[in-house]
Amino acid sequence: MPKRAFLFLFPLESCLLTWRSIAHADPKESWKPCADGPRMHDSRFSTGKSQSFYFPDDHLSMPSWFKGMAIIIAEHGLWPADGLPVQYPSFCCPSGRTDCCCRRLLFLQPDFTGQKPQLQEAIKCCGHLYDFYPKYYCEMNFIEQYWGSVKLQFRAMGHTTTMEEMEAKVVECLDDVPLLHI
Repeated sequence: MPKRAFLFLFPLESCLLTWRSIAHADPKESWKPCADGPRMHDSRFSTGKSQSFYFPDDHLSMPSWFKGMAIIIAEHGLWPADGLPVQYPSFCCPSGRTDCCCRRLLFLQPDFTGQKPQLQEAIKCCGHLYDFYPKYYCEMNFIEQYWGSVKLQFRAMGHTTTMEEMEAKVVECLDDVPLLHI
C-alpha cells in the first residue's frame, strides 16, 4: 500500500474501450479460436474451479490461442445439442431469453458481469482510487473546468494586438488557474 493514495479520474469511455472492441468485433472472428487480442482473466466454474480462456502453451496446434466462444460455453456445460448462433442481428435478442446466442449467454455469466475493466484493476491493485465521469458531462470533467477557467481569465485580460502578446497571455492564464477551480 502506498503512503499516499491518488485519485485517477477518467471519462467513462476509458473503461469501455476493451468491451466495445470485443462487443463489436466481427462475429465470425470471435466464434473461432485466435492467437492475438487482449488477454482476459481466467473464469470460474460454478464449482469454483478455474477455467482458462486460452489453450495451454504446449497445445499442439494452437498454443496460447483464445479458445473461442463455442469451446468456452461447452466447457461450462451450457452448449445446447442444436448449437447457438454467435449473436442475433443488431444485438436484438428475443425478450426474456438468456440462452438465445453465444454473446448473450456469455455476457450474463456471473464471472463475466463481475469482471472489472483492466484499468480499474491496475489502479486498485496499486492502492489508489479511481472514478469515471460521463463522457459529455462538462461539469464533472476536470479538463473542461480547467479550460473554462483559462478562457474566463483570458477574456478578462482584454484584447491583444500581436500573436506574441496573445501567446504570452495564454501561457499566463494556463499557469494561473487555481487548483480549486479544477
